[in-house]
Amino acid sequence: MKTFRILTIVLVAIGAMFAFAWPYIKMEFAGSAYYTQQDSREYAFYTPELLKNMPRIAEHYSFEYGNISGPQAFVYGVKFEGTTETGRIRDYLLAAGYQPQTRCDVEAECWLSSRAKGDIVTLYTSDPLNMVGVQIYRTPYAE
Repeated sequence: MKTFRILTIVLVAIGAMFAFAWPYIKMEFAGSAYYTQQDSREYAFYTPELLKNMPRIAEHYSFEYGNISGPQAFVYGVKFEGTTETGRIRDYLLAAGYQPQTRCDVEAECWLSSRAKGDIVTLYTSDPLNMVGVQIYRTPYAE
């Protein structure tokens, strides 16, 4: 009887630990995520410091995460709705050590930093949608 009680306690403890860890396990293997700053678990898990500290240039904004090509590259982003003004973001990127590049492979502004090897930051606007977006393309293979 004592062995059964101990086994039951151990199984309940393992089940509780698994239930607590399950959301984090799901996030670790997720291919993408869309969330706001109020989704505290996702915000803390997915959002790089550069985006956490970025000036909030609009009242409405949301974040996104994408795992591109398996574990080879990740994309982190923030979209600001209701504005196309990018001056504060440009100032922030300069202060964070990023430099605008003369060439970009996408229709956006590309920014690089010698401190953040493997990160390419893109800044884009859409006048028809009245929005600004910033994305970090992160790969472990620095160019």
